[in-house]
Amino acid sequence: MKKVLLLLMFFPLMILSQNLQADELLWSKDRKLKKEDYKLITHDMNVEIKSFISFSYHLRGFNVFNNNLNKNIINKFSGNASVLNPDANNIAALVDYQQVNFDLSEVYARRMRRELLINKSKLWKGFDYAEQTFSTLVSEYQKAQNLMNEETNYGFDFEKLNGWKQKIDNELKDLSEFDYNNTVKIKIKKTEG
Repeated sequence: MKKVLLLLMFFPLMILSQNLQADELLWSKDRKLKKEDYKLITHDMNVEIKSFISFSYHLRGFNVFNNNLNKNIINKFSGNASVLNPDANNIAALVDYQQVNFDLSEVYARRMRRELLINKSKLWKGFDYAEQTFSTLVSEYQKAQNLMNEETNYGFDFEKLNGWKQKIDNELKDLSEFDYNNTVKIKIKKTEG
């Protein structure tokens, strides 16, 4: 039986900068995870792969007045906290499934960017709304991830996995304005607010 372990941590950050460490990767549509990104190696056959993926936010003072809040919510992979067993079968499929999880995490990061922008006025009173939104979205993400794990047998049911990939890709496209790299002002449609 395949044992695929996923380590996905989420934690809110109230930080002043978001300098990435050398082993960390921000989510990117162009840069996919590779086996070389996993810096911890194990030969324990009970552990094939573990990924440390996190989306977090940072808010402070006047940065809530930005054109959008895309740079305030980050979704990253940390290689020094991610494990790969080089003896595992089908490493390419294992890494591909971790990328799907990273993509799913990006969906929820973008949802948070949208939600905070739509409700920006609530942030002027403090950041309780951001914490509440973050907690809700983390819970929703974990439920979606568990459902995806179950439906796809941790990525080994390729037909169902392709369905999830398409669903995630569609949502990423629908939320494209909320990509981390978009710095232009986002006009909120009346139906969203």
